[in-house]
Amino acid sequence: MKIRYKETLDGCCIQRCYGLDGIVEIPEEIDGKKVTELDSYVFSETVRGRSAPPGEYMGEPELSGTDVEELVLPEHVRKVGAYAFYNCYRLKALSCRSTVRDWGAGVFTGCSGIERLDIRMISGEKSCFQEILAELRQTLEVNYRDSEGKLLARLIFPEFFEESVENTPARIIMREMHGCGHMYRYCFDNSGFVFREYDALFPHVQVQEKPELVTRLALYRLYWPWGLGEQAEEAYWAYVRTYAGESAAGLITRGETELLCRMAYAEQLDRTALENMIKSAGGLGDAEALALLMDAKHSRFGGAGKRERRRTFEL
Repeated sequence: MKIRYKETLDGCCIQRCYGLDGIVEIPEEIDGKKVTELDSYVFSETVRGRSAPPGEYMGEPELSGTDVEELVLPEHVRKVGAYAFYNCYRLKALSCRSTVRDWGAGVFTGCSGIERLDIRMISGEKSCFQEILAELRQTLEVNYRDSEGKLLARLIFPEFFEESVENTPARIIMREMHGCGHMYRYCFDNSGFVFREYDALFPHVQVQEKPELVTRLALYRLYWPWGLGEQAEEAYWAYVRTYAGESAAGLITRGETELLCRMAYAEQLDRTALENMIKSAGGLGDAEALALLMDAKHSRFGGAGKRERRRTFEL
């Protein structure tokens, strides 16, 4: 990957990236200078606001718009310019630290394809986590890590959207909010994320979202239980037991075999729940998952509960 940049007072600012790989990992330093900024429109295809001309650089095409699929920001980035990711609608994943202080206007405009956020939380400094969540209104999976990169929690933030409805007789416009995702984005004290408030919203997501998403949210909290209280843990397990089949189907579809195995051997799930998981695997036609679940059933319950075959003899 080739990079155009300009020097700043405390490092350098990325103006444009060039290459063939849609997974863009910006280096920590360039020529001994820390990368501290991304320029406006740095990954946008639009010509407006560009500080570097479009085209090729040293034989490599520019990385912009639909070419960008994943983006990893370096440790020392503190500023991302306006409309930096404008219309990068194939961008699926973003990795950064919580210390990006300045997100320019419209940074995520057109980034409706982002599905995953990987964020490292730096203690003692103001976090940009809430600011990012407010800009991304689609369903979002978040890997919540400590400063060293250890995964503390995996969180699901449901989708939400606003709708303006005209009340013609009163001549006013009313704003209606759809989805409970906006409530999940308010779980902050100053800029710190509060897991207790996140878990307290579980009754709302059960009512407003489908079991496929709710079971995913519950399982991620159970198996990455950073900040999880006992009462919330019981509520999550109760839901997973009820929708064990949907839980298994989601894990199988997403290829999360390790988590499926852990769930199959969880003491909180009884025989009925495991049989529902087996039915889901059979319905999906996944032989590997079906074998795993059948082994778990035999290991945990053996032949108990089976009706003995009565033998008869005739002379």
